[in-house]
Amino acid sequence: MDGTVEGTEYHIAKNRLETLVDGIFAIAMTLLVLTINIAKPAAEDAPRVLPVILAGVLPQIFTLVLAFFILAFFWHGHHRQFHFVRTVDPVLLWITIFMLITIVLVPFTTDIAGDYSGIEAAVLPFHLNILLVGLVYSLHWKYICASPQLCSPVPDQRVAKVWSRETTVIPVVALIGAVLSLLTPMGSLLVYLIAPVAWYLLHRNPQPKPVPQA
Repeated sequence: MDGTVEGTEYHIAKNRLETLVDGIFAIAMTLLVLTINIAKPAAEDAPRVLPVILAGVLPQIFTLVLAFFILAFFWHGHHRQFHFVRTVDPVLLWITIFMLITIVLVPFTTDIAGDYSGIEAAVLPFHLNILLVGLVYSLHWKYICASPQLCSPVPDQRVAKVWSRETTVIPVVALIGAVLSLLTPMGSLLVYLIAPVAWYLLHRNPQPKPVPQA
């Protein structure tokens, strides 16, 4: 497909892509709860056995909550970026499709990491999955900034610069987590707590407003 229709560049309606993105994120975030599976003891054994079972799923619950907040960040960030988008061309469409592919894998890698949080081979795919999501998400913003013909309004340089730095936070954190998973699989998941601190530091100092032209 050459991306043209009767000699005119093909564009998809912005709201159709946003609807698809919202649906995929909603499904992925809902499926996370299915990653928690517990044995159901008999009623007479529950007072003795159930506390042990619930304590055993704490790593799964932690991984679920972690993955949920990461997906929420990407969902919110995608909508912030789409504030500037007026129309969608084939390149932006396929960047978004590739991002959604990485998103639908998150419940799967979260399930493995939660069930076997102490095993390197189980936790590493989670970090690599989040790394891929972050890289495509960063590419998504860079393409929007480089395509003023798709935007209304066009992102100014200040916003483009700050948000570009923001999109690198999760990929860097995920890469650190992947390396740490070789040493301490469960501990490597805690590295994502760095992300809110990094975002705070990026936005701590208010940016000066541009001086109006006389």
